Amino acid sequence: MSRARVHRLLGYGVVLVGLPVVWVLVRLSGAVPALLVPDPAKVADSLVAKVADPSALALTVARAVAGIGLGLVFGTALAIAAHLLPMVEPLTRVAGMIMRCVPVLALSPLIATFFGYGGPAAVATAAIMSFFPSFALVGAALWRIPPALVDVVRVTGGGRGRLLWYVSLPVALPELVQAAKLTSCVGVLAALTAEFLTANDGLGALLARSQGLLDTPTVWAILLTSLASSLLAYEVMDLAERRTRSLLSLHKN
Repeated sequence: MSRARVHRLLGYGVVLVGLPVVWVLVRLSGAVPALLVPDPAKVADSLVAKVADPSALALTVARAVAGIGLGLVFGTALAIAAHLLPMVEPLTRVAGMIMRCVPVLALSPLIATFFGYGGPAAVATAAIMSFFPSFALVGAALWRIPPALVDVVRVTGGGRGRLLWYVSLPVALPELVQAAKLTSCVGVLAALTAEFLTANDGLGALLARSQGLLDTPTVWAILLTSLASSLLAYEVMDLAERRTRSLLSLHKN
């Protein structure tokens, strides 16, 4: 385990231990209304009784994973198409920038109209949020392929298919995993936001109901759960990225 990873895990431990202490001190100080900073015991009870319910948590995570996967596949495919067909590269870049720059909240009505409310909207929102990192990182990696390597494939009689399989995809794979790492955090948030606005199930819908009922402990429990899920996904994908780069380095050597 690298030193940077150890330091990051130690930082998580400090936050895990220090957050309840700070929470109690803020609550006892009276500087913040008790409604906004509920009793940690009530937050823990809501976490166990409501948020940890598989019917809500697993549904949101599944939608986030599906959306991230679709976004990564679509972004990678578009990057490869732009690399193989330079004439369409400006169009794909403009489309990618538009999808990245427009706020998700502004797109929510259109997403719900085209894909439907509830689960489809959550998956589509996560896919839109996950699309651009894979498009940008994979596209940049493909343009960094040494021309001599491309010439070797062509001299040996290889066409675009062989160039894609033996050169482009191995070069793009580490960047694709890195894009998955970067989007793993926002994917859960995107699915949660879409559920909050359009769904009747999942953590987002539970968050909307809890907010309407002023059930602050459940609101905090949902926020902490989404944060923990995002951090866990980030660490898993960070490990996958390291393993991928290590394996490709050994294969190259």
